[in-house]
Amino acid sequence: MQDVLQRPPEGSRQQILQLLQRRSFATVDDLARQTGLASATVRRHLDILQRDHLVAYRQVRKKAGRPEYSYFLTDTGQETLPKSYGRLLGLLVGELAALPEEETRGLTGEALVRHAMGRLATRAVQAVPQAPREKGFSGRVARAQAVLAQEEFAPEVERVNGSVRVHLHNCPFRTVALRNPVLCSYDSTLLTSALGQEVVLERCIRDGSLSCTYLVTPPKGRV
Repeated sequence: MQDVLQRPPEGSRQQILQLLQRRSFATVDDLARQTGLASATVRRHLDILQRDHLVAYRQVRKKAGRPEYSYFLTDTGQETLPKSYGRLLGLLVGELAALPEEETRGLTGEALVRHAMGRLATRAVQAVPQAPREKGFSGRVARAQAVLAQEEFAPEVERVNGSVRVHLHNCPFRTVALRNPVLCSYDSTLLTSALGQEVVLERCIRDGSLSCTYLVTPPKGRV
């Protein structure tokens, strides 16, 4: 379920928002190349998105010629992309209410939430079975990517010298996660549970990065 204050754009405008979510800034020409649309069409879409306060722009200095503008996603634009605040609240309240007393004894408030988020993440992973043809490290990465996509994190896997970087371009709990890092335990637990190993957080949207990025290195003897 998606929780937004307004109906999200569809079609080409949705594609433009998703592209801007993955980049700091993009010009009309950049977006035209990536969408396959004419520059004039991209400008019309950007005019509408700017009118709705979903994108903004800044002028790029050039030595000569007409000024160029570089567009970026606003916070309002971020919130039109898949978000699951209502779903999170429902699941978290249900999980906290169902926790047995022996699991909650001695836990602080933050630890309690982290524990409940871990249980939710494990359940989400269990709902996505391993594909029969997917084996070894590549198979575990493929399953993790499927789990993250199901949870609307818009994952992208980048292979780097035998390891992989998993970029999470969308945070379905972005506004809440920016205020409380305990929610970040959800995506890290999704990854560790699906992969069966620990992962390293390299970048995070809380630090101003465009995406949360995890480094995953195959354990020796487990490829």
